[in-house]
Amino acid sequence: MNPTELDTALHRYAETFLGRVGDAAEHERRAQLVRYLRNIVGSSIAPTRQRSAEMIVEDMQKRVAQSGRGTQAAVSVARLFNGLRHRDASYDWAAVLQLLAETSGAAAGHGGNISSLSYFAAHAPVQTHAYTEHAHTHAHAQAMEVESERMRRGMQTPDQGMVVDEQPMAPAQAQAQAQTLYRSFDRHDDVAEAELLRDLVYVMQGVDGAHVRWNKATQRYVVDAGLKLSRPTREMVASIAELGVLARRVQEYVGWADAQGRLLEQSLGAELRTELAEYFGLVADIEARLCAAPTGALAGETPGGVTFRSVLGWASDARARLRLVVRAIDDMAQAPGGSASGGALLSTVGAFVDHGDPFTQTVARRLLRTAAQPFTRILVQWVTTGELSDPYGEFFVRAAGTDRLWSQQFRVVQDMIPAHYSRDQTRRIYQVGRSLAFLRGACGDAEWVATQVAQPQPADTADARRLEAFIRRTAATVNARLMHVLRSTFGLTRHVSAIRRLLLFQQGDFALSLADVLDTHVARGQRQIMAHDLSAALDSAVRSSSAQNEPPEHLAALVLAFDGAESWDDVTLRYTLARPLAQVIEPGHLQRYAAVSRFLLRLKRIDGQLTALWAQHMAAERLRRRAADLARRTNSSASSSLPAEEPAEVQRSVRAAAILVSEMVQFFHQVQRFIALNVVEGAWAEFCAREQAAGDLDAWSEAHDAFVASVHRLTSGAGFQRSLAPIVDTAFQFVGVVRELHSLRALAERSHASMPALAEQAKRVQVVAARFREQVQALVRALSMNAGNDYQMLAVSIDFNCAYTAASA
Repeated sequence: MNPTELDTALHRYAETFLGRVGDAAEHERRAQLVRYLRNIVGSSIAPTRQRSAEMIVEDMQKRVAQSGRGTQAAVSVARLFNGLRHRDASYDWAAVLQLLAETSGAAAGHGGNISSLSYFAAHAPVQTHAYTEHAHTHAHAQAMEVESERMRRGMQTPDQGMVVDEQPMAPAQAQAQAQTLYRSFDRHDDVAEAELLRDLVYVMQGVDGAHVRWNKATQRYVVDAGLKLSRPTREMVASIAELGVLARRVQEYVGWADAQGRLLEQSLGAELRTELAEYFGLVADIEARLCAAPTGALAGETPGGVTFRSVLGWASDARARLRLVVRAIDDMAQAPGGSASGGALLSTVGAFVDHGDPFTQTVARRLLRTAAQPFTRILVQWVTTGELSDPYGEFFVRAAGTDRLWSQQFRVVQDMIPAHYSRDQTRRIYQVGRSLAFLRGACGDAEWVATQVAQPQPADTADARRLEAFIRRTAATVNARLMHVLRSTFGLTRHVSAIRRLLLFQQGDFALSLADVLDTHVARGQRQIMAHDLSAALDSAVRSSSAQNEPPEHLAALVLAFDGAESWDDVTLRYTLARPLAQVIEPGHLQRYAAVSRFLLRLKRIDGQLTALWAQHMAAERLRRRAADLARRTNSSASSSLPAEEPAEVQRSVRAAAILVSEMVQFFHQVQRFIALNVVEGAWAEFCAREQAAGDLDAWSEAHDAFVASVHRLTSGAGFQRSLAPIVDTAFQFVGVVRELHSLRALAERSHASMPALAEQAKRVQVVAARFREQVQALVRALSMNAGNDYQMLAVSIDFNCAYTAASA
């Protein structure tokens, strides 16, 4: 019987991957292969995944279109399939089309899918035939090649060149012959598929097999170098051996996590053990299938047989899960220190939850839920008791090991914050735990913490959203309690208000009384100053002012101390606080208050001394006029004017000193008014507004920090205090020089003689007065050019009549 077009197509199909016939032995082998292919086409063997004929044709069209042959060729595929289906609508063409689709890549260089489909279109449905011996000579092979090419191009009837058995074989006989051929083709590999599969069962468990062993250099399982395997077989073995590599990596991490002892890593390791248990169960099922195969049967020869492809299909989900786990392990190994732990571990695993693949999301959520259980227990204990039970440092809150309960006892480790925790959520967790610890340790409110703080339900800790809502409710309750205790029991805001009145001298009579007391002690010239002298001076200032009406705890917090040298010119008024307020208001803030108070006290002292100097000058002038008037009455030759022996330069200096005293008083009044109203009171109004709205201690501390910074910046910043300090020193020097002038003048009047020292002192007064005006002019220029509106307004207040501006011009 002449060979059919199917026979010619099978010959050509064999040549696509075996090449042309070389010798007689190859002819014999090629004939067996063609018979084997013929039986496969006519058998009931189906692919692992069943697809409809329409789906297969659609895939074939896509391949043809992507190969660059155009859309017309893709349309031809559909047209040929319609012809086949019209020839025999009852036949299931899916198996034939599946074969063509799977081998189209290899056949693309010899005609592609369209020509192969053409061969089948001529003879449908396919029937089972057996090949006999044929084409034993090279000439016959050349003739068959020419005839095959002619058949491919024109679909003509082939010449007589092949002998085909006209009688079809029985199904059992055809199956037996197919199995015989299958065994003969195993000669391409040195080891049969079934033997390799049994070897791979060990490899999948991380154990070396007889032919596949672990390679330390490449960290993979490799086949023995001396074993001859075809390329497809090697690729399938490598794909299955990858499961062993992945399982080995997971087992190594689980063992390492157990050795480290950290809670989150152990919890993740427990989940990975569950994952490995499922995987090993799959391996056991595959091994049971191999053991159940008939004795002497090869893989794939029975309906329930095990093949490379079936193993890969069964293990596809397990391989995807293990790949995900190993990728997470690799990401954790790239963290600082060689391994991610604690919150960093949760960040690494949580990153896969945001993956777009639903399968990846499902696996990552399960890993994250289990790994986060120890972290959640630490978090719940922190937000319900304020206690930090974290022996391995896996939580993002750490104890700082200091007694500063509020500001410094705990700190946040940024690297340990899980990536799926928002900034507000992290701040809330940190803040509520600190508040509870502060209530227990500093405020003595441990009983309320133990009895009134709510505990979460199991459902709250199992769901991230419900846990966040629980933390929000707990934070609101704890913060309200802490602020109530600090405000009502310990008077936090009342103490800050006392600092404003007493240290910042907003209660003016106390500042004047203190300045007078200090000036009195300075005038005495006491060399050795004892601690009780400072206490007595402060007590005298309090009793002689309205400060005596302050609450006892506020007065007890006032301390007069030295600031540098032990002299009355270097004393500073300070405010001390006890626990727990000493942990809320930082020592640095109290130091800033003291610095501002020292500056303001110098202004109050110079203001008082200038006022006293003005009173002294006016009293001296009145006495001189009364004395002159009395002398005129008793002696007609006496003049009511000043004594003739007093030089005119002295008279001008005295008059200029009186004028300059009034200028200085006006200058320092404007400076003090600016500090009291623009600086202190403005900042205090803002603090009160923010303090009332503060719902937690952090917000209150931020408001207080802003108040202190504003006062300190406007009194000490922008060079204001540095520019004002030399002016104050000049004013103190001026007071001393003028007092000396009045003393010399009075002495000259009593002795009725001229004194050269009086003229020299008058010159000193003029020099100091000129220096003061130059310094004030420089200050006015600096304030006018400052960007702050407050400083510019101060410059206008000081130079309200443009006296300093006109003088500098």
